Amino acid sequence: MPELVIVWSDKSKKTYADIIEYLNFKWTEKEIHHFIFRTDSLIEKITGNPYLFQQYKTDPLTRQAVLHENVILIYQISAEGDTVNLLTFWSTRQNPKKLKLGK
Repeated sequence: MPELVIVWSDKSKKTYADIIEYLNFKWTEKEIHHFIFRTDSLIEKITGNPYLFQQYKTDPLTRQAVLHENVILIYQISAEGDTVNLLTFWSTRQNPKKLKLGK
């Protein structure tokens, strides 16, 4: 089976960068590097088995993975099953009603 293609949406790039920027104010550089490592490891797990993580709401192709106790990654598997679209990195401290998914 060929490896899945991971596609970062503009929103996922922005929300990831926003989280890293926030962490610059709150954490040490070592902790930030650990967060980046955890992100890379999580994406690697998704590549190996995109259905590994919990379904998001009612769409079986949209999944959520806990990256940190305060951050989840929401992603969507293509209908063909060959691509994973990273939709957003979501801080769980935010109001969930504000969460809007879009590529």
